[in-house]
Amino acid sequence: MKMSNKESQVMQLEKIIYQLMRRYKVPGLAISIVQEGEIVYEKGFGARNLEESLPMTHDTLIGIGSITKSFTAMLILQLQAEDLLSVKDSVKNYLDIEPFISNPQIKIKHLLSHSSGIPSVDAQWLPIAITFGDYKRIYPVTSREDYLHHISETKDEIFFEPGEKLFYNNDMYALLGMIIENLTGKSYETILTEKILTPLEMNRATVSRGKLEQDPMQNYIRGYLHKSNGGDGGKSGQTKLIHPKLPFSRDLQAPGGIFASMHELANYGNCLLQKGKFKENLILPSEYFDLLWKPRIKSPYGYGKDPYYCFGWVKEDDVFDHTFIHHAGGIGVSTSFLGLIPEMQLAVCCAENDDAGITGIVGMSALSLMVGKDPSKTIEKYQILEIYEEIKGKYKSSLGLYDLEVLMENQSIYIKVESDDGTFKFPLIARDLNTLDFKLALTVPYPIKGVRFHRDIESGRVRFVTYDRYLYHKI
Repeated sequence: MKMSNKESQVMQLEKIIYQLMRRYKVPGLAISIVQEGEIVYEKGFGARNLEESLPMTHDTLIGIGSITKSFTAMLILQLQAEDLLSVKDSVKNYLDIEPFISNPQIKIKHLLSHSSGIPSVDAQWLPIAITFGDYKRIYPVTSREDYLHHISETKDEIFFEPGEKLFYNNDMYALLGMIIENLTGKSYETILTEKILTPLEMNRATVSRGKLEQDPMQNYIRGYLHKSNGGDGGKSGQTKLIHPKLPFSRDLQAPGGIFASMHELANYGNCLLQKGKFKENLILPSEYFDLLWKPRIKSPYGYGKDPYYCFGWVKEDDVFDHTFIHHAGGIGVSTSFLGLIPEMQLAVCCAENDDAGITGIVGMSALSLMVGKDPSKTIEKYQILEIYEEIKGKYKSSLGLYDLEVLMENQSIYIKVESDDGTFKFPLIARDLNTLDFKLALTVPYPIKGVRFHRDIESGRVRFVTYDRYLYHKI
């Protein structure tokens, strides 16, 4: 890392990584950091394959999920640079199917920015679900004809004008992949390899199971899912790891199908920071980055107060006092993060081989350290997870009459509390993390509005919590 106190800050980052991996039972994680055209730090942690005790490394191929969308967006802009299409064109010009026949106002730019107004119907997800042994929802999407028919039935589900509402929609990126194939006469895999992966020297990256399994280094993940033991929805806190087959399907490729090492993904980050150049190769003319990174629609996927979705990217102007461009990804058995601060020529990419989803915190922690800030003070999610470690557990009211428990479900903190009014369960929303003051998330009027946890003056540890007229001691 090119920073003052390098060794100290590397130690801070690695401490965060090891701590989160232990806490959330993450098998393996890899990270690479690029600054000013060079990889300044890269490392693997844990195992890419637990059963065979194979280490995760910066060369391990990991599914990057929806970070793939930015590659698809780049391919579309390459085709525009070649005058084969325009993002202002109606989708109907390229896919003569519903719902585009009835809605010619939906343009390619709307598919790229998830602003078409078409709600998600997850046509691409079924093959993944079946790979994971999930048969809860079965619908006909096996053939390309099935797939397009499934999409066409959204014709009667469009209630917003293009550009009016963000519906994050993987299927729209699958359709962009079809447009790319139709215009080039080549498969998505072939055109991606020819126009992006090979010029970026991402020679091992792939969207193909066959190529992954034939990797010359034989360095790719086994992916894991966390499942609760006993069918109690995780309430017991007991979990086990299972490792289904890695998910591959034709319609997953363009929205989320790339497997890449963090070492090679760093080349992509470097290319983006150089506005389309990598060594002697021009991947995309620099003027197209104004289109690629132009804010299109407000997005809930961010770290600051005002994130916007662009073309395959989220852009924010209020994170670390810099312009911040990022995307995350997940395919169940792996999750990923790629963040850029162009003004500092800085990129961080990381991925893990499970569904715990700590890569966002790890990536943001790395960026925070790179800009000279303390992750525990600048990254709210990291702060909340640290606070949870302080307050989690069981409590007993005065004289042992009632129970209170603090637990986490789906990365949200809850309290389950007993009193003379009965037993209730509420999500907690932080009012003041320093004083451990939380309000209750309520959907109906309720006289009790919040809880506060109290630390022991000498030890600094949480000693008790006050709720309504009760005091509950930590046990």
